[in-house]
Amino acid sequence: MGLSCHVCFVLVLALTPLGANTWQCPRIPYSSTRNFSVPYVLPSLDAGSPVQNVAIFTDSAGPVAVFVAVRNRILLASPELRLLSVLITGPVGSTECAICHLCPGAVHSPEDMDNVLLLLDPLEPWLYSCGTAWHGLCYQHQLEVQDGVVSIKNTNCLYSAMGNSPMFCPDCVASPLGTSATVVATSYASFFYLGSTINSSVAAQYSPQSVSVRRVKGTLDGFSDDFQWLTVLPQYQDNYTIHYVHSFTDGDHVYFLTVQPERPGSATYHTRLARLSTHEHDLRHYRELVLDCRFESKRRRRRRHASEEDAERDVAYNVLQAAHAARPGARLARDLGINDTDMVLFGAFAESQLESRVPREDSAVCAFPLRFLNRAIEEGMEKCCGTGHQPLLRGLSYFQPVEYCPHNVNLSAPVANTSCWDQPTLVPAASHKVDLFNRQLAGVVLTSIFVTALGDVTVAHMGTAEGRIFQMVLQRSSSYLLTLSNFSLGEPGPVRGAMELQSNSLFFTTGTKVWRLNVTGPGCHHFSTCQRCLRTERFMGCGWCRDRCTRRHECSSRWVQDSCPPVLTDFHPQSAPLRGRTRVTLCGMTFFSHLDPDPRHNPSSAYWVSVGQRGCTVLPEEFRGHRPLPTSRHKDFVDMLVCELEPRGPAVEGVPVNVVLTVKEPSRPFGFRVHGSATLGGFIFVEPHVNALHPLFGPQGGGTHLSLQGTHLSAGSSWRVTVNGSECPLAGPLSQNDGAIQCTVPTTSGLGAARVVLWIDGEEFPAPLPFQYRPSPFVLAIVPSCSYEGSMLTITGTHLDSVYRAKIRFEASGVKTKSTECEIPQTPGRLLCRSPTFPFESKVETATGNLSVLLDGDTDRWLFRLRYYPQPKVFPLEHEGRRLYLKPGDDEIEVHQLGLDAVATCMNITMMVGGQDCHPNVLKNEVTCRLPHKMRLSPAGAPVEICVNHVCEELGLVLPAATSLDLATSLALGIGVTFLVCCVLATMLLRWCWRKRRGTENLELLVQPVRSNTPATTQHPGVDYREV
Repeated sequence: MGLSCHVCFVLVLALTPLGANTWQCPRIPYSSTRNFSVPYVLPSLDAGSPVQNVAIFTDSAGPVAVFVAVRNRILLASPELRLLSVLITGPVGSTECAICHLCPGAVHSPEDMDNVLLLLDPLEPWLYSCGTAWHGLCYQHQLEVQDGVVSIKNTNCLYSAMGNSPMFCPDCVASPLGTSATVVATSYASFFYLGSTINSSVAAQYSPQSVSVRRVKGTLDGFSDDFQWLTVLPQYQDNYTIHYVHSFTDGDHVYFLTVQPERPGSATYHTRLARLSTHEHDLRHYRELVLDCRFESKRRRRRRHASEEDAERDVAYNVLQAAHAARPGARLARDLGINDTDMVLFGAFAESQLESRVPREDSAVCAFPLRFLNRAIEEGMEKCCGTGHQPLLRGLSYFQPVEYCPHNVNLSAPVANTSCWDQPTLVPAASHKVDLFNRQLAGVVLTSIFVTALGDVTVAHMGTAEGRIFQMVLQRSSSYLLTLSNFSLGEPGPVRGAMELQSNSLFFTTGTKVWRLNVTGPGCHHFSTCQRCLRTERFMGCGWCRDRCTRRHECSSRWVQDSCPPVLTDFHPQSAPLRGRTRVTLCGMTFFSHLDPDPRHNPSSAYWVSVGQRGCTVLPEEFRGHRPLPTSRHKDFVDMLVCELEPRGPAVEGVPVNVVLTVKEPSRPFGFRVHGSATLGGFIFVEPHVNALHPLFGPQGGGTHLSLQGTHLSAGSSWRVTVNGSECPLAGPLSQNDGAIQCTVPTTSGLGAARVVLWIDGEEFPAPLPFQYRPSPFVLAIVPSCSYEGSMLTITGTHLDSVYRAKIRFEASGVKTKSTECEIPQTPGRLLCRSPTFPFESKVETATGNLSVLLDGDTDRWLFRLRYYPQPKVFPLEHEGRRLYLKPGDDEIEVHQLGLDAVATCMNITMMVGGQDCHPNVLKNEVTCRLPHKMRLSPAGAPVEICVNHVCEELGLVLPAATSLDLATSLALGIGVTFLVCCVLATMLLRWCWRKRRGTENLELLVQPVRSNTPATTQHPGVDYREV
């Protein structure tokens, strides 16, 4: 029984693409495109002791030197980190120290020199080193370049024997608690801008002061004594500690970055920026501004859902860990609303532990354009000194007395009083910025940062507390991290001291080592896929070479930067009928060079797919529906492509074949294209067969759940079942392991046999047996009119045997029970069903609702009103062994029950004794009945049963009353026992009396007087004379 080609074509168009709608390509983790555990070997120098500072000397002629400061030594190394020489700087007072004799004075005992500062003069070839020994004095080292080699020509001690005292010490620069400094050079002098951490013991004598500006003497024997300073007031020196993290200069200002308590007496820390003028050295224009770096969750805008737990909480990153000021690339500058020539302060912040400055493992990077910070400072001074009326504190109460800002300063007066602007001030504003990484660095503590602009891209080179280095592209509040590299230096401990060398190399320190890193990254080997390799930033110089991402000099064969082959990871389905138009979904990566799913950018002519020897036509209209999500916060992706197998062509049944995808995109002026082939095996062509139907019959009205069983029925991509040419809708999705297909039989106008056909991808597979349509059932009544869980309901009607499996379901107060199957009908007019479970909250509750009789599709047609009760309970006979002995003359039997009286009005309740109805009386908590008339109980008793709707439950045995013979025997036994007890008691009493009388006679003989001198032996009754 065949179909024309035209009909086959129509069927193909009408196929239900069930598999395509339910099966999805497995997504590929974004992390699999890169491997951050790949080791890299970088040039390094082991200083032998923990590195304290690094300075990079560059000369216009080209020579470069790297100075590395450790305790008691300064190492001079080449740019390649080859050690050239060592300068011994301590211990001070030791004969080993090469420069200690240059300083006047004497040291009583050797003191180690920790090189707190290592600075280069911006104009002269001078290196300054300042240490903790000898009250924090400094040295000036004059450098010499000869034959391309840098060396220390001469050293001067910046300390004078005269002019320094414990109370005033201009040459005491470095604090043992930490100092940050910047050297600013003019045409006539060099100035040290210093920020030092102090406490009461440091400030007691030879204090370096908190903030100061000091000029190096022209005689190079110290610093001028006419310097100005700010110092934490004595009452705050031990409870208000200012930690100076970083300092730098830009234009007319020098900036310090500090971490300090929010106010005296507070245990909460925050970050501040302090600004000093390079033109005025008296600190009158000293300004401070609070820097606020934070992460704001998107849920913050949806306060209406405040009851939900906010997993993405707002975070204030209050403690600065490291900072760097640099000019951004064009992209970031555009995002920040500035020019790429503007200087930006990049800060690596962390959230601190409660009431501490110790960082948590949660970091952020915020960008503060200096132009905006300077504007905020000026606007803050206008609030302090302008025409406002709100009283404002000048702040800095730990440096100076508490004072309010004077208002209404008249600058248009003939003699303007500008003294308000000539005093250190805390600007009453905070510069607020949002984390550039959108809290993607949770779980990380950043310890260093250096930012470079490579083309129009801004790259942050960041060190972590675990000894790793991140190189990431900075972009404003991105939802994902664009990581260029993430590698370990191989040394435990925090990474510090990032410095640049001639715009192409960076130096990092960790532990005792200094490492050199190219700004373009350590290499390309950590990119695992061609697509990820070629989509990275061009300045990294990565290309694809023999399934590896390398740089050009690392490749000994063909190295490409303009094309990648596709990668196949999966396909669906795994099998298909020999002659069907199966739609095959291909999964993988690098199917498209464009992220845009527009089919015009991905023409189908660039794609060829073959499955074995069969062609597979690519469907371009499926591109849009199957394009992947962008690689964002989901951290996974997949490329999908759909093709349709051509119905003609060679195919061998049961032999695995390969799926081959070939992509040849045209060349592009920029970017890369997809060009090449990918192969994945395991596809099988099969011949499906339908072996059986279940059930073989159903009602004329349809609704029967028909199951087609056979082999390879789940092959292909779309399935369709017809019964006599009518659609039999599929019931649910299929999987590759299913051996059956289910559908819901449609209604028909006739009775008898109907042909069943399964269509797979347009190919016909008939069932071996027909489906029989029977007359539709009709339900007349349900008895009884009430029910409880497990009780039997009787359904009466016609043609009830036309349904293979009838079900019932009860619904009341919006609660539906699970449907329960009825018994197989023995006659067409009668059906037995057990009531389903209904969830009652109490044992005394009832529910009135509808009982639905489900007959293959008639879900709401047969509804009957029914009252539902909790399941009653009848207790067995409450006697030992469940045996009830009737008393003489008593014939009543009583059993206890719970809930049976509620259903007595609607159900048939009988009680049987020895198989005879005793016509029970159902009371509130018990059931009673009398033995049937003329019934005689045998000595073995008779069973007692109670039946509810002919379903009986055995309760025990009832036995007859005891006979008179038994009573006489019991009476005689009782009298006999009593007589014996009395005899025993009488015997004991007589014996006691006899003993008492004999004892009295013996006593009388003993008390009689002796009448003769002749000795006589007295014999006592019951006593042997031989014992006397």
